Amino acid sequence: MRVNRHTTNDPARLRLLADRGLSGGQQKGPLLDAHQVAAMIGGVSAAWVRRNVPGKLDLGHSTKRWWRADVLAWVQSRREDKGES
Repeated sequence: MRVNRHTTNDPARLRLLADRGLSGGQQKGPLLDAHQVAAMIGGVSAAWVRRNVPGKLDLGHSTKRWWRADVLAWVQSRREDKGES
């Protein structure tokens, strides 16, 4: 049986990905799982997050993460689309 080392839930690998999350000199913040994103948004489930929030990083079969900055930007854009501030 072959083990794919690229789809592991190894915390060291997730830290490495977080450290590489620098884009244009800006930090994107920590990687969040679906439960953390759902808590940030409020009133939605982790399953809803996995289906609807863009910018998902597929780190494995069931390991999905979102950059905090990307989630905040998406939430802000949704509020602007609805006319909220």
